[in-house]
Amino acid sequence: MRGISAQVSQNISESSRKKPLPALTSGPLSYCRAYADAMELYRPSRIRLLFIAEAPPAYRFHRLFYFPDVRQMDTLFLEMMKTLYPVEVGYHNGQFLPGHSAAAIRRRKLEFLARFQADGFYLTDAHELPVPDAASSSEKAGLLLGSLSHLSAKIQALSGQHSPPIVLIGKVTYKVCAGALRNAGFLVLNSAAIDHPARGGQRRFRASLAQAVSVLSPDGS
Repeated sequence: MRGISAQVSQNISESSRKKPLPALTSGPLSYCRAYADAMELYRPSRIRLLFIAEAPPAYRFHRLFYFPDVRQMDTLFLEMMKTLYPVEVGYHNGQFLPGHSAAAIRRRKLEFLARFQADGFYLTDAHELPVPDAASSSEKAGLLLGSLSHLSAKIQALSGQHSPPIVLIGKVTYKVCAGALRNAGFLVLNSAAIDHPARGGQRRFRASLAQAVSVLSPDGS
């Protein structure tokens, strides 16, 4: 792999040439500027696989998936890297190999984000605003339900003429979005909900995610 600084420089250059996505940064649903900029920096020119989680973390935590300096509460990033790149992170049979650790993954986060982008992977959210801290599952479902039309438009804007397969992360995300997205003609790979690893069940998350992405061929078809 090329040096981290060279890869990040290329990311910035490619990002400046991409067609802007007004749906991501305007209207009643919009990420804060820092979130939108970080996500755009690592948006692939062609998305092979789109991951859709429930909603971004609360802004005060400053722990977006795409932020390079997160040191805690980043379970989604860690577990996705273990699943997608087990050899590179030194993770085998449910444990780290000697010399490898979660801290080591975090130290190499820029490298792994660049790899994630280069492989055509992208993570976005079903609802673009953080949900209230004490929101119940039904309240979250209501928020996501109200975001469905925006989500569909966003997926189309992200993918252009090429509609990538989708993996939905989280019980509420799957419950609200799976049927609607399939009815709209999108390919949802997971046939059941994949629990968010931050709520426990990291082993189940890795197994379910690995099963969902196993159907992808090397060219993403």
